[in-house]
Amino acid sequence: MNKVFGFISHLFGFERLSQYENDYLHDANIRSCSYMGFIVVVLEAWMLVRQTYSKIIPKYQAGGDLFELFVKYTSKYWLFLLIGLGLMLFCLFYQRDQKLSKGKFITLFSIGTACMLYTAVLKLESFTKAGDSITPVMASIMNAMLILVYVFLFVIGVSIVTYVLFKYLKNKNIVVLEHVAIIAFTLVCLAFGIFVSYSDFWGGKEIICFLTMVLYVGCLLIYRPYVTILILGACFMGFYKILLTYQGGLTFQKQDIVISGVTQKIISGDSVNYVTFFISLATICFAIYHGRLKEARKSKELEKSAKEDQLTGLYNYSYFSELAADRIRNLSGDFGENVLLFIDVHNFKAFNDQRGFEEGDRFLVKFGEYLSDIFRGSLFARQADDHFVVMTKTDGLLEKLNALNELVHGYDNEILLGINCGAYHLSSNTEDPRMSIDRARYAAHMIKNRFQTIYIEYDKTMSEAYHKRLYIINNIDNAVKNAWIVPFYQPVVWSETGELCGCEVLARWMDPVYGQLFPNEFIPVLEEYRLIHKLDKAIFEFACRDLRAALDAGRPVVPISLNFSRLDFELMDAVTELDSLAAKYNIDRALIHVEVTESALTDNFTKLVEAMNRIKELGYSLWLDDFGSGYSSLNVLKDYQFDVIKIDMRFLSNLESSEKARTLIDCIIKMANRINMLTLTEGVETEVQAEFLNKVGCNRLQGYLFGKPMPKDALYERIEKGELVVSDKCL
Repeated sequence: MNKVFGFISHLFGFERLSQYENDYLHDANIRSCSYMGFIVVVLEAWMLVRQTYSKIIPKYQAGGDLFELFVKYTSKYWLFLLIGLGLMLFCLFYQRDQKLSKGKFITLFSIGTACMLYTAVLKLESFTKAGDSITPVMASIMNAMLILVYVFLFVIGVSIVTYVLFKYLKNKNIVVLEHVAIIAFTLVCLAFGIFVSYSDFWGGKEIICFLTMVLYVGCLLIYRPYVTILILGACFMGFYKILLTYQGGLTFQKQDIVISGVTQKIISGDSVNYVTFFISLATICFAIYHGRLKEARKSKELEKSAKEDQLTGLYNYSYFSELAADRIRNLSGDFGENVLLFIDVHNFKAFNDQRGFEEGDRFLVKFGEYLSDIFRGSLFARQADDHFVVMTKTDGLLEKLNALNELVHGYDNEILLGINCGAYHLSSNTEDPRMSIDRARYAAHMIKNRFQTIYIEYDKTMSEAYHKRLYIINNIDNAVKNAWIVPFYQPVVWSETGELCGCEVLARWMDPVYGQLFPNEFIPVLEEYRLIHKLDKAIFEFACRDLRAALDAGRPVVPISLNFSRLDFELMDAVTELDSLAAKYNIDRALIHVEVTESALTDNFTKLVEAMNRIKELGYSLWLDDFGSGYSSLNVLKDYQFDVIKIDMRFLSNLESSEKARTLIDCIIKMANRINMLTLTEGVETEVQAEFLNKVGCNRLQGYLFGKPMPKDALYERIEKGELVVSDKCL
């Protein structure tokens, strides 16, 4: 039974609609009114021209009074022209959330005032009078319809004037006046259809105007189905009753006929068609309503997905940026009181790993609830992952952040969770919210994994670093194209002889703005923004080009070792790129060593195994860089076939005074020898360190003791001076 009542409620439009659905249907009627108004204007303009040439001019030339003729033959057309123009402009200028411009206000105020003033013409209107062919009842009906049209015209005028005054002065929508204007327009059209068709009916014509107007109104101006039934039902029934007042006979009336000797009363064919038209029109109106309602709900879902984060229900970052931009533009006074926050969750990755992604999603939903509760009245959104953004006032900010941190901290009793928040204070109402959030994010990054500190503000020092960061991101392509990226070479020597047996190729950025940029300034930035492959690809080519030039010049050459970032294997086919360059410059593969850091081998295991195997199959020497800097060193040695292990320079810290350090290095070298891998220790700075490493069997050494990274010309200058002696057994 409930389903039956629910279906009937839905069918006839009794169900409760959301504000969005009501607004969607209302806006559709606004659009329909603009179309109807335009059609009315065109038709009435055409009728005015037609009446002027067919009636007014001939009768005026025959001695008629021009004003009287004008009122008699065109007043009704001017009336509908004014109605159509008023509604068309009202609907065309309709903007739900925006203030009217001065020009639009003047236009609508003028047309609304004209509608009200035109009702004064009613005094000049020639009303229908009873006569030989017109009964008093017929005359009364015609005059009543005409008066109704003028009343509705006045209502439309008052509605437009009142509405635009509020809209222009206070930017406030008076929705009831929008509905009043549309309903008045609907009733004007229906009254006009009755007026004209009843008049035509006297002359033996069909009721085409009435049928046209109800079709016109019913199919364009869509109300709730039960409202449509009431309006159309009253209109059809009323017009039917009005037609019955005609004295010349009416085929719609019941007739007596004899069937098999029995007298029966039936409805004539015209009456059946009349009722059928009403049913068909009502059905069409129902279908259009439910079609629009379906579109509204689909549109609502699309708009919701465009605005909301699917997991938390908060705004998504894109929509947040739009709203924040609007708020910023409307700010005045002390801009610094307004702050944009970037909030990150400490240790969320560990929480996800231990509790699972489903539980991680539950936490993010709960975090969204915390944010909504604590920053009520502010603008907030989920940016991505466990990152959230807020635009708020500075009043009570630290108290709110501490409260948020307490809630997050207490969410799980076993896993330590917390927040870190970066803040950027606005300085004007022209700032880009995305850029402001990026600055706040940069500040938050400064305290990442520092659980004792939850809040930091973006300052001048950060600003300088941030702008350098942006410069690096925006200019990596220019740096490659204009050769601002330069390969530097750091010597690698045999531990026994100290002779040069290779060089590690390192990148330097010789910038026209910032001067020389060092790797620790640009490599982390390029890795974070996934642009590191552009740098590495350029360095690979520059190094191969330099090696080819040295070979062509007959200079002594040593193998070069090239560093591969873990992202190189994701962002490009790194092995193919390297091999293509070796072929392009005709470089013996034995002259190129590939260095891969231990940390790079912890991600994308299968993909990296394939890449490492290809490197070995193609004949390149494979080196493990920074051995001992991570937590999976022994697993890495087990899973991959390296030719050389580069021992991390941190093992050399306090080598002279630390027996433990010396023991560990000795053990690593012996282990490498047992699994058929050579060793290289980097960061060698003293003779004592070099002597110890040679004594325990380390094969190669690298560090400032033998030379800092230098341009190729400086390297060859040292070779020519004899400061570096090229070994005979480089390969």
